[in-house]
This record gives sequence, C-alpha cells and structure tokens, in this order.
Amino acid sequence: MPKSRAVLAATTVTLAALAGTLASASSATAATSLCGSTYNYVGKHPMKRTSGTGGPRTGGYVYVYYSARTKHNCAISKPVAQLRGKARGLGVGLYSPRYNRGHSDGYQPRQNYTQWAGPVYVKAPQACINVVGDMTTSRAHYAVTKRGVHCG
Repeated sequence: MPKSRAVLAATTVTLAALAGTLASASSATAATSLCGSTYNYVGKHPMKRTSGTGGPRTGGYVYVYYSARTKHNCAISKPVAQLRGKARGLGVGLYSPRYNRGHSDGYQPRQNYTQWAGPVYVKAPQACINVVGDMTTSRAHYAVTKRGVHCG
C-alpha cells in the first residue's frame, strides 16, 4: 500500500472513531448548550411509564442544571433514543416551593414538543426545587415528579 493511502486509511479510521465518540455523547452533555454555557449538570430524573403498554419502562429523562453565576436552575426533558420522534406533548417544569414561582414548557395549548421540551429556568437561591416532566406516545404515558431536590 502506498504511504499516502496508508495515511489516508489511518486518518479515516481515526475520524470514524471520533465521530462515534461524539455521537455517543450523553444527552446530559448535549443539553448543556440548551441551558447556556454557565450551567453545570446536577442530575437527571427518569420519566417512568404510568399507563399504557409496550415500549420501555423509562420513556425519557428530565435533566437538571445549575448556574452559580445566575443562581438559576434549568431543566430539559428528552425521550430515550427509541422514542425520539414518537413522543407527543413532551413537557418539563421547575418550581421553587420556597419562592412560590415556577416555569414550565410543553404544557401550553397547541404545543406539541417531540424531541425535547425546555429549557425552563427558576431562580431559587438557598432552596430546594420541584422537578416535573411528562410525555405521551401512541401506547403509553410517562411522568416524573420530584419534590424538594437539588437543594442549594
């Protein structure tokens, strides 16, 4: 094999490996850019099947981020890979019980998120937050509600 073809083959293999690594980056990392560059991942909450049949037991996740600079939490809900494009009415919400404020996305009339919902933000310095998320497919409904989490 000529030297230039060997270098080209090695470069192609390296690029393919890099593309595979980038493609398998977690949803948590990919979602950071949706919240903003100052946000750091703090946790995820699974949306479990609450009714219906078929499909996975976990339909998606609500990813939560925090920015020390802005003192805001951010959340995004995303379906698992096998349900991407099949979800309807995907929603996410963040609430601060201490400050009696919250924001949600995906719950308004005529909204039909299918790939992700959010980002939504809530400012709750030195308080816990409530995280909610839900989604529906043609065969099942998935939801999560976590109260008093990610206390700061």
